[in-house]
Amino acid sequence: MTSRPAAKILVVEDEPLIRMDLVASLEDMGFPVLEAANATAAIAMLESDPAITTVITDVDMPGTMDCLALTFLVRDRWPPCHLIVVSGHRRPNKSDMAEGSRFIRKPLTTHDLHRVLAELDGGN
Repeated sequence: MTSRPAAKILVVEDEPLIRMDLVASLEDMGFPVLEAANATAAIAMLESDPAITTVITDVDMPGTMDCLALTFLVRDRWPPCHLIVVSGHRRPNKSDMAEGSRFIRKPLTTHDLHRVLAELDGGN
């Protein structure tokens, strides 16, 4: 019998210190975490790792695709994936994010992360 890999969270954040802090918080909560600095790297990781079940992404990103567009691509190609959008600069409208996306304002707290992840997990 083949065992299924542990569910992973992908953090997409272009600011290295913020990304490291978010990854450390999630790992402290017991989650296996991958990280990407932009949408292009995130897509490559999603294509290569079927264990990714949640994407946490900042809104404003450098590169060819912002992370609001990334939520729509993820929803289309990996529909069961949970989506959490974060920003300290702007709050996107629901219509700006893929269906089922959740929003958390920065600075993120461990409590906020834990609450939203628990709510998403309960929705399965």
